[in-house]
Amino acid sequence: MDRRDFLKIASTAGLGVAASTIPFASEAGAAPYTGKFWVMIHAGGGWDVTSHCDPKGAKGESDPDPMNHYLETTIGTAVGSKSKLPMRYAPDPDGANKAFFDKYVNDLMVLNGVDTSTNSHDVGTRVTWAGTLAENKASFAALTAAVAGGSLPMAYISYGGYDTTAGTVAVTRVGNVDAIRRIAYPNVIDPMYDQNKTPYYTDETEARIAETRSARHMAYAEKQNLPRIKQSMGMLYTARSGQNELKKLTEYLPAQLENSNLRRQAQIALAAYRAGICVSANLGIGGFDTHGNNDDQQFGRLAELWDGIDYLVEEAKATGVWGNMVIVVGSDFGRTPGYNSGNGKDHWSITSMLLMGAGIPGNQVIGKTTERHNPMNIDPNTLEPVEGGGLRLKPGHVHRALRRLAGIDQSEVAARSPIKEKEDLPLFG
Repeated sequence: MDRRDFLKIASTAGLGVAASTIPFASEAGAAPYTGKFWVMIHAGGGWDVTSHCDPKGAKGESDPDPMNHYLETTIGTAVGSKSKLPMRYAPDPDGANKAFFDKYVNDLMVLNGVDTSTNSHDVGTRVTWAGTLAENKASFAALTAAVAGGSLPMAYISYGGYDTTAGTVAVTRVGNVDAIRRIAYPNVIDPMYDQNKTPYYTDETEARIAETRSARHMAYAEKQNLPRIKQSMGMLYTARSGQNELKKLTEYLPAQLENSNLRRQAQIALAAYRAGICVSANLGIGGFDTHGNNDDQQFGRLAELWDGIDYLVEEAKATGVWGNMVIVVGSDFGRTPGYNSGNGKDHWSITSMLLMGAGIPGNQVIGKTTERHNPMNIDPNTLEPVEGGGLRLKPGHVHRALRRLAGIDQSEVAARSPIKEKEDLPLFG
């Protein structure tokens, strides 16, 4: 497959690849990746955390300015909750919150009162997933992929959210699974439907083509000194030399993909990790920007979110991946206390984050908000809420802890995307 054909297939099928700052990183080949699998799940638009993990109910039927339409007496507590701050959840019409929090109480860490310091969608998404308000800084998922698997052909998969890499690693956006099969088998006429995999050329001819291509690449690489051109050449070489790894991916892809968008994303991300070619993945769904009809929309999207996470975890357990997986769930920001004239809620900088998986202490609730969903400070040592002193929990604190957990906090790559907050909170012990 020549450069034009590769780029044509990639662009038309939604398989986008961005360049890494490590030219020709994959020339020596990469061993299959078996480390931690980092999955970031974005609830796009700004979720209403008082509709799930930080519930605030109405004082009564005649409450003149209710935080929510449900009563505070109907707020539930997850069965088995043992944290100092109980793991509570908002009641919802279909019981999806109860089912999710009851099932995963022992795995979940809930961070409430997280201050994003913004009401902007773009800025909120960035600070949630990069830990900084500054522009053009790499996401946490990009940093882990760069350090742990920069030479892998699909080290960082993204379905949206904030996936800026700042040139640290290639990001792959998978829009069409059939495109992966075509790129994985460039010498097969019809890799999707031809069970015999009828080739264009014989194996001998294909080997000669590969040898000639490699020699040509090395010759050009030795002559080239301009960094940007070397990066572009490295991107193309990575894509071409990753065909064998992509073949492994196709072996792990299920015959039938799920109809649910989030479930389908989970299937492909898990297949890439099991093939040893993926370190991190951005998954997500939208529909949380509920300026009107807040309750129906939020509860409906939350039910889909919980279903997708549950599917991801169950599939990870069934395939032996769960012991290496870390899941982080977040959103742009939260929603305002109470309702607007359209029965919706607007942007609010205070939000929550959910974490679970390898290295994450379960059955934990850290952070607290007031009745009107204003954040309370926490003691930086005990992490308990305090009336005076302490500090406000920010996404930067969460990202400092995540970087330490991933073992990348001292890396040169992470240093290029600094975090403003300097306090190291013992979130994960």
